[in-house]
Amino acid sequence: MAEFKIEGEALRREAQLRILSWGTILLLLALTVLLFTLRASGRLNANSDLGFVFACTLLATIVGAYVVASREALRFAERQMTFALNDNEIVRRRKGYPDVRIAFSEIATLREELRWLIIKSAEPQGKIAIPNTVSGYDAICAEQAKHHPLSARVDRVGFPVRTAAWLAAAILSWTAVMWFRDVRVVVLAGTNGFITLAIGSHSLWTILHSRVRRPLLWASLGCAWLTAILLIYLRLVHL
Repeated sequence: MAEFKIEGEALRREAQLRILSWGTILLLLALTVLLFTLRASGRLNANSDLGFVFACTLLATIVGAYVVASREALRFAERQMTFALNDNEIVRRRKGYPDVRIAFSEIATLREELRWLIIKSAEPQGKIAIPNTVSGYDAICAEQAKHHPLSARVDRVGFPVRTAAWLAAAILSWTAVMWFRDVRVVVLAGTNGFITLAIGSHSLWTILHSRVRRPLLWASLGCAWLTAILLIYLRLVHL
């Protein structure tokens, strides 16, 4: 039975992207702290150009930290996966989760979607998504294509309605916190913002599995929560 997983050059590229992403978040966080200090000391006027930069930096830090955390969760989940091929089926293994098996005779859908090979079975229902960073990805595609025709590549997928609604609610909530000066509006918008942040954090917790500890992931989420708290504090104190 042949086994495939992410290794080698793919891991090195991922490490480089992680460094770049974290460098961006740390830079935004440092800028946020600096502008927050200037604002709290009264040296930064909310109506000035720097005030607008501060507001944009806060929003970018919250959203950027969550995006980095999401990417870290997804990449970690992918590194935990191993894909095995035998004469009859493909198996996806992941620590802490049951194996997913799809027999070649049961394949109903086989297509490349963005950077994954998607394999689905109709009866019983099953799905395996194989990232193209897996060593031997081309060999896996070729083997699956022997048993089911490979559909046309999909380079765009529909944005999930649920995810779009969550993202829109988060951006609108934090924008309202920065824009309005009415305490009631700020409190209501801030509450909604924290709810969306909590939902997103719970989703990542589910992706990673509760027993897994990933310092970079929790640090990213910590940046998002810290910036959100600073923003609420600043708005309530300096309205």
